[in-house]
Amino acid sequence: MNRRNLLAAAASLPIASLSARSAVAQGYPSRPVRLIDAFAPGSASDTILRLIAPHLQEALGQPVVVENRPGASGNVAARHLATVPADGHTFLMATNTMLTANPHLFPGTSIDPQKDVNYVLPVSGIGMVVFAGPAAPARDMQGVVARAKEKPGSVSYGTPGIGTPMHLIAELINQRTGAGLSHVPYKGGPPMVADVLGGQIGIGIVAYSVVAGFLQQGKLTPLAVTGSRRLAILPSVPALGELFPGIDISAWCALVAPKGTPAAAQQTFAAEAARALARPEVASRMRDLGLDRIEGGGAAVEALVGPESARLGELIRRLNIRME
Repeated sequence: MNRRNLLAAAASLPIASLSARSAVAQGYPSRPVRLIDAFAPGSASDTILRLIAPHLQEALGQPVVVENRPGASGNVAARHLATVPADGHTFLMATNTMLTANPHLFPGTSIDPQKDVNYVLPVSGIGMVVFAGPAAPARDMQGVVARAKEKPGSVSYGTPGIGTPMHLIAELINQRTGAGLSHVPYKGGPPMVADVLGGQIGIGIVAYSVVAGFLQQGKLTPLAVTGSRRLAILPSVPALGELFPGIDISAWCALVAPKGTPAAAQQTFAAEAARALARPEVASRMRDLGLDRIEGGGAAVEALVGPESARLGELIRRLNIRME
């Protein structure tokens, strides 16, 4: 069963409900709504929030503000969420590894998905790409791996942070091939992309949406897309699963709220966020950026978190990935 069908099956309740409409009648929201993003402006999650924020503002009748709090692989934003009132006026766009990998990498300082958050809405799968800049040792994935194997540690790759899907994918490549690629973590994708463009590091792994323009302009070269299948928007670029069978780690994001957020307020927000994501102009732009809408409600997020946390926890232990 693919991810879309799994999530649709897991969503046991409709988002819009009588209680959601009741919340509007009771005057929710009563002040500006904040949407927290855990990465730098221009990241995939930030892009989605900025696409839907104007539509949410119109629907909710209050200012909707996107606030970036990058750092510590998403833990800065996670810790901030723990300090705000659970009243339905603050939501966090959480990436999957914030909910499933970080608890294994940063015990005690990351989100505890059982204790700290309410799952609000699955948002999108995130297409990812391995790309080369002017300092790359080769213009195809096999060539990069071959050069890295000749001199382990000589080829650096950048990611948006420790424990992100991009980091785990590269470490799997290292384990599978003995490449010895050297990790350089950043506080999000855009600053890493700037360093690849500037030749400070040779290659990077990031959401396609972050580098789409540079790839189209020929300033960066796509080496591979992650997962087992090619991206429709990059049909000539091989998938890592083709090159290295079995390497298949996905990225996705979901909206969460502080634990204890009132159900009526949460349902109202989720219903309007889902409507914003379904708007033709938003859906079209997301598709162009390799962002695959995930349907469902909070139960759909919960259905993914448990199994993925177990799988990534085992992978992190096996690869001996540690905080750097």
